[in-house]
Amino acid sequence: MSEPNEIAKKLMEIIPPSMNWIRTEMRSTMNEELTVPQFRILASIFRGNNVACDIAKAQGTSQAAMSKMIDGLVAKGFVKREANVDDRRHFHLNLTSIGDVFFKKTRKHAQANLKEQISCLDEQDRDDLARGLMALEKLFLSARAKDN
Repeated sequence: MSEPNEIAKKLMEIIPPSMNWIRTEMRSTMNEELTVPQFRILASIFRGNNVACDIAKAQGTSQAAMSKMIDGLVAKGFVKREANVDDRRHFHLNLTSIGDVFFKKTRKHAQANLKEQISCLDEQDRDDLARGLMALEKLFLSARAKDN
């Protein structure tokens, strides 16, 4: 299965259920405190993307919808807005200490459950998975670099 078309087809079949599993794990920890899109906003901010319009674009949502979700995160104390000294029309988003702890706790829980799933694989499969993930990282990080 080393033909690019077959790999692309398999990737399109595997990624959605994988992400669904991860979302389910995240939801089980969040206990309805946040929606999955709100959690994705926390993740974006955690990774350093702290501009609302950039996060909206990455999530494929309107700026109005993003603003509403951010308002909810601010009201819950997970995110704070800080004025952009270069452009008063824009602001930077940062996690509050509550938001940072919540994000890390939720991610750690899902990661622990994923570790349990991975530990069921034999060593060869784990090695193959690690190599495949490194290839995906290289593929998608280089694609992101080309976009910027």
